[in-house]
Amino acid sequence: MNSPSGSDVLAATAAAPPTVRLAQRIDWGLLVLRVLLAGSLLLLHGWSKALQLFEPGPVRFADPLQLGELPTLVLAVLTEGVAPVLVMAGIATRWAAAAATATMAVAFFFVHGAALTGEESGELAFLYLIGFLVLTITGGGRLGLDAGIDRR
Repeated sequence: MNSPSGSDVLAATAAAPPTVRLAQRIDWGLLVLRVLLAGSLLLLHGWSKALQLFEPGPVRFADPLQLGELPTLVLAVLTEGVAPVLVMAGIATRWAAAAATATMAVAFFFVHGAALTGEESGELAFLYLIGFLVLTITGGGRLGLDAGIDRR
């Protein structure tokens, strides 16, 4: 069975009982969270990291887990460039959000020393961590491509 389209959900909202309307609002809220959170991670961080892969010369990138600069950059591109695209579309949402959560945890705890204030503040990494953790727990909702897969 196909996933409901946005217009189908809106049309059903007015006639639905309160519990159904709440579920629909939650689905719309998860869609907004997915698109804005993942879109900002992709545009503000993932894209520039992806471009670094094609720069001439040796890779210069933070390596907090001592994996090597190039492997760490590749992992960052996957979790800040590819995973957000999957999250926005609602494809493998929990897995992609879990990958982004792990990266943001490394950024917050290892790179920024769990600081929420000061010069080396990891406030933004912390906010991404929280948002992607929520999506890891909840999934993407019924307004993502996962919804059609989960119904089979």
